[in-house]
Amino acid sequence: MTKTEAIKNKALSLGYDGCGMIPVDFYWEFHDELVRRSVLFPHSAFLYDLIKPMANVQEKFPWAKSIVVAMRRYDKEYAVSEEIGRLIGRYYLIDGRTRFSREFANWASFTEFLKRMDLEVTPSSSLVPARWSAVRAGLGKFRNNNFVYTDKGSWNVIDTWVMSDRLDYEPPMENPRVTCPPECDNCIRACPTGALSAPYTMDATHCISYLTYNSMYGQADLPSESLRSAMGQWIYGCDLCQTACPYNAKTWCDGSEAFPEPWPLESIIRLEELAGMDQQMYETKVQPRFWYIKKENIWQWKCNALRAMANTYKPAYELYLKNGLNDPNANVRAMATWALERIHQKR
Repeated sequence: MTKTEAIKNKALSLGYDGCGMIPVDFYWEFHDELVRRSVLFPHSAFLYDLIKPMANVQEKFPWAKSIVVAMRRYDKEYAVSEEIGRLIGRYYLIDGRTRFSREFANWASFTEFLKRMDLEVTPSSSLVPARWSAVRAGLGKFRNNNFVYTDKGSWNVIDTWVMSDRLDYEPPMENPRVTCPPECDNCIRACPTGALSAPYTMDATHCISYLTYNSMYGQADLPSESLRSAMGQWIYGCDLCQTACPYNAKTWCDGSEAFPEPWPLESIIRLEELAGMDQQMYETKVQPRFWYIKKENIWQWKCNALRAMANTYKPAYELYLKNGLNDPNANVRAMATWALERIHQKR
């Protein structure tokens, strides 16, 4: 068995659905796409500039020769309740980087397996263009909403590792995209903020997912008032462009397992709990699980919860909105003020 075959077999044995090897080349397609989007959406150019270095893998890893790409579906194991699924994007609920999860244990096991086979290995899922790597490795192709699709839909997690050895590479990709039916624009029409305004493009700083955790990128701004209503009740991520896709309509497979944390997510992921939580609850129960928002930025969770309350108003929410007026954080006070004005206008 070759080294490449052994790696693929190990990946499949650990729950990955596919694995491929690609050479460490400059990602011209990714780089040029970022440049194009910076021109189309100059207000988002700073974010594209932050991720543009990912195109040049060897600048960060001069010793690297290969990239191992492994992809797994995230819809097969866990039961996602309807209530939580309306608030949090499903990808973030089933995050294999959560250290107490089975997926993390399998990822760690695969990483150790690779290290035993090679001189140097580094996990690189946040350091290389993961979706482009998966497409290069022949694991799927892009559709209009920018997600990588297999015949089972777009519900995929992509992990990558850079290695200091040459492997047997997948054939070069001929076309990275699947041609969607010309009359289908479901994903574009489903995007309420206009972030997805045309096939294969994205105004990143108008994407609901970005807006719910923008402080991850060093930004500490509230979403503009023109976007707050359009964000609906999403508080961490968004699934709208995926669930609207006809190709995804019958591909999601509901799991049956409970999530692995020592407390039920349903007791935490409630707007009332999040709007009123203290720092201890945040650091022990919320932030370790949803870590795109830092420990010092509990205000962003509270703002997200207050905005969602205003957009899905119930009389019981008004107490939390009024309490937000006295929060020590100015952003929370500003969001509470907007939220109260919004529900009064709707009456």
